[in-house]
Amino acid sequence: MNIYFGENIKKLRKERELTQENLADCLGVTFQAISKWERGEGYPDITTLPDIASFFNITVDDLLGINKAKTEEKLSALIEEYDNLSDPGQTRKEMLNKMKQVSSNDFRVLLRELGYLVHFCDVSENGTRIKSIYDNIRKNCNVDRIRICAARHIIIYYAELSKRADSLVPFSDVEKMLEDMPYMRDGQEFISAYLYQKGHPEYYSKIQEAIEQSIGLADTAVSHYYLYDDSFSVDYKIEMLGRILDIKNMIYDDGNYGEQWLQVIYNHGSLGYLFFQKGDKKTALIFLKKCAELALQYDRMDRFTEMNSMLFKGRVFDKNKLGTPFSAAARMRYLFEEKYPLSDDFKQTEAFRSVMDILQ
Repeated sequence: MNIYFGENIKKLRKERELTQENLADCLGVTFQAISKWERGEGYPDITTLPDIASFFNITVDDLLGINKAKTEEKLSALIEEYDNLSDPGQTRKEMLNKMKQVSSNDFRVLLRELGYLVHFCDVSENGTRIKSIYDNIRKNCNVDRIRICAARHIIIYYAELSKRADSLVPFSDVEKMLEDMPYMRDGQEFISAYLYQKGHPEYYSKIQEAIEQSIGLADTAVSHYYLYDDSFSVDYKIEMLGRILDIKNMIYDDGNYGEQWLQVIYNHGSLGYLFFQKGDKKTALIFLKKCAELALQYDRMDRFTEMNSMLFKGRVFDKNKLGTPFSAAARMRYLFEEKYPLSDDFKQTEAFRSVMDILQ
């Protein structure tokens, strides 16, 4: 548990408008001792804590920040649980309410509320709250990571508004905001990949992390380039998606796809419905079956697995990074039955039902 004595004593001293020398005289210590306490380089003798707390008219727990430490510990656990959720709806809302009950003004909580409102709610109904949270973070938060993430959410919000006929937001406004965002090369993963020196315990893991992030970004960008664009033919989409899978199978040659697991499962499902659209039901079933088998394999994996591919040898993959309660089988059952453009007649065939049986 963290102790917040140093920052608390500094805050209390300034509230009383005391210099370090003034406080040292009042407490009967040297000003060098006060300086060390405030820098977190030392603590007073435990027997003097009640006298220091009495001087400021607070409890020893408040002086040490015990209550703050307990709050931080509880909040950190809730944030980690929230970040590992795969459920887009009610569970996230419930978790946000729990976090807000602990600390409604914490910027980490506000950032997650902003993301929830932008990505999982109707933006037209929450515009006032979205703008209020973003303005608060932009003006008052000094943590760059939070500010940049908030900017990403607000850009997505305005981009969605720009698509609406009744909106007064032109896409040119979105473009101006995008110009202020950092380039990928300025990201933590990519800078770490070449700044950590060989011999550092995290040297290889930082490089591997950058590679995985690059693969994920490339997959997302390429998919948006052709998979969701009807100007490309079905044959073109099949060829491109097949090439992407070939690259992933070459990189993840041990069959453990790490942070690309879900994308690889989705890739096979997408090839399944693309071949169906082409009229090749036999090949569609091959890819749908492979998709189901991979989903089952993923669900049966331990939470932590060591990767053994050439690029990622020794890297430990944590399934919780992709969502603690996430069930790939349940997700693919839903997509097969409700979302994929497969005909009702096809879904009633014995061959398709056998694929669905894999996911039960």
